[in-house]
Amino acid sequence: MPSKNKLFRQIHIYLSLFFLPCALIFAITGIAYIFGFNQDIGLKEQSYKLIKHIEEGKEKEALIEYLIENNLTIPSNINTIKNKHKGISIGGIHYSASIAQTSKDEYTITLKTRSLLGDMIMLHKNKGLWYFSVLSVGFGIVLFLLYISGLTITLFANKKDRKKQFLVLFLGFFITIILACLSL
Repeated sequence: MPSKNKLFRQIHIYLSLFFLPCALIFAITGIAYIFGFNQDIGLKEQSYKLIKHIEEGKEKEALIEYLIENNLTIPSNINTIKNKHKGISIGGIHYSASIAQTSKDEYTITLKTRSLLGDMIMLHKNKGLWYFSVLSVGFGIVLFLLYISGLTITLFANKKDRKKQFLVLFLGFFITIILACLSL
């Protein structure tokens, strides 16, 4: 049976490696968001006008029919979502199509295609389907475990520099708390 030290190192190494891509997504999108980029960075938006009488509740069918007739891409997910512009949308976070009534028998059809960074920011904000949400929650739990295992390896296995390690840990807490309080 491996020693506790070796066990904590193994846990630390393999969890770190597995969740590295997730960590990079959260780091890149968090930094981008702090610098003012949002999910609409690089967004390609196309709008079309549809003049047609559409029965109430038949907007989705009219939208899909319009897309087919005009050789436009139909989103893979055609479940409807009510949007904030009093219309409906179909699609996902990368590509979506929406239809909204602008006046009697007049509609605006909007197609949106996000960039890779925009997609990643939407995932960071938990706006996608549940699959990535499961990975994100797992990453949050593992991040906590990585710090516990890292502290265990560092503080208890390496006794030579213990005073310096506790000083750095204390400084990290102190500076984080001060800057957080000043930022509120």
